[in-house]
Amino acid sequence: MTGLVFATRFEAKPFLALSRAEKTTPEPFEIYHTPLQPRLVITVCGMGKVAAAAAAQSLLLRHGVTCLVNAGACGALHDTAGFEVEQLLHIVSALEGDHEVLGKQSLPIVCQHRLKLQLPPARLVTCDRPVFDLRRRSKYAAFADVVDMEGAAIARVAAWHGVTCDLIKGVSDHARPTQRKTLLENLHAVSTRISEVLCQALDVNPHA
Repeated sequence: MTGLVFATRFEAKPFLALSRAEKTTPEPFEIYHTPLQPRLVITVCGMGKVAAAAAAQSLLLRHGVTCLVNAGACGALHDTAGFEVEQLLHIVSALEGDHEVLGKQSLPIVCQHRLKLQLPPARLVTCDRPVFDLRRRSKYAAFADVVDMEGAAIARVAAWHGVTCDLIKGVSDHARPTQRKTLLENLHAVSTRISEVLCQALDVNPHA
């Protein structure tokens, strides 16, 4: 059984529509099932690391999930080729940017993949506070390629339970001070591209 985690309804909406998923449980996390793939459980957890970790744990312990997938938008920390808006990426490692252990940056979690995706690899940093300033952007760019608010928490839960974890991220902005609006403007297009990749990777045929 695969558990698919979205942070927001905005990110989930295109995939929920394509997969004809219906909500089966409203609380504590929205749970959806699709008639097109009976071995898939979908949840919308809300933003932030705590919500993401709790939702991932719930999928594993309450819904019989044996592999986790998290999909959503991210901000690019580099302006080089390969990190343009709408570029999709397969995360190979994730760490918590605002978490330290005895004054030292926490170590990245290597993502053990199950899905065979033809997407470029990238390193993810996850922060509870959105990154839209040049100082933090420069700091995180030294050890990561993109930033989000949930991925590393889900990767950590997966590592604790010894299950696979595929993080699929789409670039919505470049984490600059003026780009909060840019994120919102690009969110639908990015989420639509992600939904198409997910349908293929998870064997969900919207034309069935």
